[in-house]
Amino acid sequence: MTHENRPTDLMDFPGAAALERAGRTEPLDPAVQARAHSLVLEAIAADASAPAAVAAPRFGRRRVLALAAAVAAVAVGAAVLPVTDFGGDGPAASASASEVFTSMADRVAGGPAASAPYWKTTVRTWTEGHRAHTDDIYLARDGVVVKSEDGRTTTKKSLNLATWQVGARRIGWDDLDTVPTRPDALRAALSAGAKDSAAAQTVLQAGDLLTDAPISPKLRAALYRVLADTQGAEVTEGVKDATGRTGTRISWKWKERPGYKIYNPSWIVQPSTGRLLERDYAPAGKDGHITDRDTYLYAGPAKTTG
Repeated sequence: MTHENRPTDLMDFPGAAALERAGRTEPLDPAVQARAHSLVLEAIAADASAPAAVAAPRFGRRRVLALAAAVAAVAVGAAVLPVTDFGGDGPAASASASEVFTSMADRVAGGPAASAPYWKTTVRTWTEGHRAHTDDIYLARDGVVVKSEDGRTTTKKSLNLATWQVGARRIGWDDLDTVPTRPDALRAALSAGAKDSAAAQTVLQAGDLLTDAPISPKLRAALYRVLADTQGAEVTEGVKDATGRTGTRISWKWKERPGYKIYNPSWIVQPSTGRLLERDYAPAGKDGHITDRDTYLYAGPAKTTG
């Protein structure tokens, strides 16, 4: 069976996309490979031999093939765990992280274009040693309005406030449409000029754009696709953010470097909606010691500051 003519339904099971993206693995033990192959063929044969009058629906066939694939994976062992190795300064991005971000990209890609004079962020901010507070931030092309939890309203006028770092340059509100949306070009733009970790710079800048910028659905999806292949990601399911919402934690860990203070970020995302719920940071080498946390209760367009 060649790559060109393989039956597509053989790969029609949950996790197939991750297997498709799997990088090179070392050659399998011939005996283990034969056993796995045998298990798959037996499952397919059992499915094919079912009487035509009571043929299983497509879901049934999908389940049989999924089970066959799962059994084969157990027989083969860790050698088939899908990872993508990009080299550099961190471990490979796990397939599960890739799947989460790819799913989120698919979720937001078809969203409506947001066009409004303000980009509103309602964020609960906590810094070690200080009390958490929730603020409404209304960013405009020429300034920002901040409505604090204590009732105060602060207005600042400046064209420099509505700017974001993309690689080595800062771009303004009206230049966001010039940011590339092809994932490879976007990755190059975000990592340009990195003095330390290109992966860390990419994650940081992508997070700022996803939460604080009035970007298009196409760019939002492209950012998630870049993150799907960014090294160092680890996944923990069923995590709650600071307000009790349940999501999936994506954490990046990079090695400490002499002369650099590195903070490893963790995000809590909601794959079903494509939302980034929370970002926090911990010093490299001090896992679990969170020093800063931003929990996003809302991030989107707003017509007024009222």
